[in-house]
Amino acid sequence: MTAKPNVKSAFEYALNNIEFYKSDSYKNLRNLNSKNLEEVIANVPIISGAIFIDDFYKFIPNIRTNVSLFQTSGSTGKPKVIPITYDDMKIFGQTFVNVYKELLGEIPYININIAPPRPAISGITMSSISDVGKSIELNPGPGQTTLDVLKKSNYILNSHPKVNKKILITGLPSILFREIYNLDAKSREELNYLVSKNEVYVAVGGEPLNLERSKLLYSLIPVKGIIDLLASTERVCGSKFYSEEMLKNEDTQDTSMFKLSRYNNEFGIYSSGKVYYPSNNKLKGLEGELLLISKGLKGHDHVPLINYNTKEKVRFIGIDKDYMYLEFLGRTNKLVNFSVSKLDDIILDDVLAFTSRKLNLGEGYAEITRENGLDKMTFYFYKNEFKGNKEVVMNLVLDKLSQKEMELKYVLDKKLASLDVELVDKDKIPFYDPKKLKSPKIIDKRGIEHY
Repeated sequence: MTAKPNVKSAFEYALNNIEFYKSDSYKNLRNLNSKNLEEVIANVPIISGAIFIDDFYKFIPNIRTNVSLFQTSGSTGKPKVIPITYDDMKIFGQTFVNVYKELLGEIPYININIAPPRPAISGITMSSISDVGKSIELNPGPGQTTLDVLKKSNYILNSHPKVNKKILITGLPSILFREIYNLDAKSREELNYLVSKNEVYVAVGGEPLNLERSKLLYSLIPVKGIIDLLASTERVCGSKFYSEEMLKNEDTQDTSMFKLSRYNNEFGIYSSGKVYYPSNNKLKGLEGELLLISKGLKGHDHVPLINYNTKEKVRFIGIDKDYMYLEFLGRTNKLVNFSVSKLDDIILDDVLAFTSRKLNLGEGYAEITRENGLDKMTFYFYKNEFKGNKEVVMNLVLDKLSQKEMELKYVLDKKLASLDVELVDKDKIPFYDPKKLKSPKIIDKRGIEHY
């Protein structure tokens, strides 16, 4: 009779069956009997490309039937096979429902999913949220836009006057921006009218969305709030909320913390070549990359080992029974050398979003080149309805850069590097290629391309 799996046997299974762990470097981890769980987790190396073997599902007791074996997208490393059961999806969906209830007061009656529908992983997740939350899920069909689905949502709500008027739109920020910028003036007017008639919220994930970029989104579609999500098939659920008051207040600072549910995970922070396991608040202030290990469902025997590095740089704020509190500092695969200064994704997002919002430009990106031995940074913006000249844009970009990072101002003032701005049609911005859901914000033409 097969022994019931537990956390230690899951680690042993991984050590024996994942190629990454077969290397001589980690053979000493195979003797786990004398170590407690915290010691084991603190010493487990990050999987940076291992693929789980296809028969991993045999490790799961028969009473817990798989819905599927998902091959993940690989956003946190190389793709790996993840077994998902009905219980997994029910509890995962319930975790989202709890987040929405906490932030919005109740689960929205209608969920509009503009991410890929089933059988994509994001579609499966969205469906599980709708099932558990007893809400209606709508997905745009071929050729349909978010505006088309909002019209249908408004019709449904008017036909059922006793239900709540909440609508939740979920999708990648880049998709939302692209859709809105592609609307003509009359359609944008209709979009804003439908939003004003209902209580519309936006939930986004899959790419960074800080406060300044959220304000830009709010200037285009004045929703009641924006939820920034960190979620994945590995049963991770984290959130950060920007209320309407924060979004419309020019002076609002981004001080809210990111909350990660602890319902099904052990957390670690990878810092300076070592994994720290923050089981208490002693590691407050620690900076590093977020590491999560799925430990299985409480009250069940199933213990999948899904160990991955999110590549997100965070600062540990604190922990309690239900949540881990983090400050996100941006992805670690960022561009960090622009002459002698520091340029990262968060600074870039702030500058792009602030300038776009102030001058009614579309979104853009930055390109770094090397000319005559000096770095040159060029900001490209979709000109949208802007009628002014690029000097106005450049002055605003320079002003915002100077506010965010004094070294950038010094470098540019002393002509140790140069700054330029280009106003172009939207098809010249990589975000508007429908085949690219995630596009580069910084393109380093000195030799390395960054996402």
